[in-house]
Amino acid sequence: MLSGPEIIERLRDHTSGLAITPIIDAPEQIGDASVDLRLGPDFIVTRRATGLALFDPARVDEIEERIRDYQDYVRRPPGTAFHLHPGEFVIARTLEFVTLPDTLAANVAGRSSWGRLGLVIQTAPLIQPTFRGTITLELANLGTVPIVLYVGLRVAQVSFFEVRGDPLKRHRPLRERQSG
Repeated sequence: MLSGPEIIERLRDHTSGLAITPIIDAPEQIGDASVDLRLGPDFIVTRRATGLALFDPARVDEIEERIRDYQDYVRRPPGTAFHLHPGEFVIARTLEFVTLPDTLAANVAGRSSWGRLGLVIQTAPLIQPTFRGTITLELANLGTVPIVLYVGLRVAQVSFFEVRGDPLKRHRPLRERQSG
């Protein structure tokens, strides 16, 4: 795992392949072994079902259509509030755009201060080498009271670790690696 100073060094070195932008307040965002990520302006809100609703993985052809029936896209300006109610699930994105080289992978986790309030962040935490984009955050309120989130608030953290081995071999299909 990269330390805070190693993260800073790679972010300063434009040839390292690691980039995070914007970093609004480096001393606040970059910790001993991670970088805090802020909540972006885009949300996909799952509406509560009012009738019979289910997602059956055996009926793959229907899932995308059913999901659209129960989700709304919402965009909030920076600094505005978003209320996440008990039992509610929302897909959000980070404010930061992250670029990884083929030698680094990353892990995203919610900040513990939010976990103590019942906010669960990120159900798919691994970010593969060569990723470029904002990071998807799955937010669920497991608590008993609404949680107020603000666009731009630090909600998650990302840590980085080296991926060993030849990147060309890592990207070849397994069958090719076994035969060659």
